[in-house]
Amino acid sequence: MQFETKHTVAEVNILANDHYVGVPYDCSSITANADGVIRAGTVIPANGATAVGILLHDVVKKENPNGTIVVHGFIDAKKMPTEPTTAAISALKLIYFSNITPTSEEMNKDSEEDNQ
Repeated sequence: MQFETKHTVAEVNILANDHYVGVPYDCSSITANADGVIRAGTVIPANGATAVGILLHDVVKKENPNGTIVVHGFIDAKKMPTEPTTAAISALKLIYFSNITPTSEEMNKDSEEDNQ
C-alpha cells in the first residue's frame, strides 16, 4: 500500500462577518512563505495600489495554486498576516477593514477635527 503526504493548514477566518463576495484567483504568480503556503488574509497580488482582493483561505501553492479572493466584504485586519497599506486600502474600495491600526496621518487628522 502506498501513502501520499499532504500538507494541512490551519483554518483562519479573516472575515468580520458572513457578508462577502469571493472570486477564483490563480495564485501561481504569488510568492509563498518558506513552507510553500500563501496565508489567508494576504493582499493579492501585492500590498499596495495594485491590490485586487484578499486571499480567503490558505493556499498550498505546490499542491493547488488556486484560491479565492474577497473583492467585497468585511475583513478583520487583526487576523491578516500583514496589515494592509494605505494604498491597498484605497485600491480595495469595496472592502471594509475592521480592527485596523490608524496611521499617524489619520490620527493627526482626527485630532485636528477634534480641536475645531
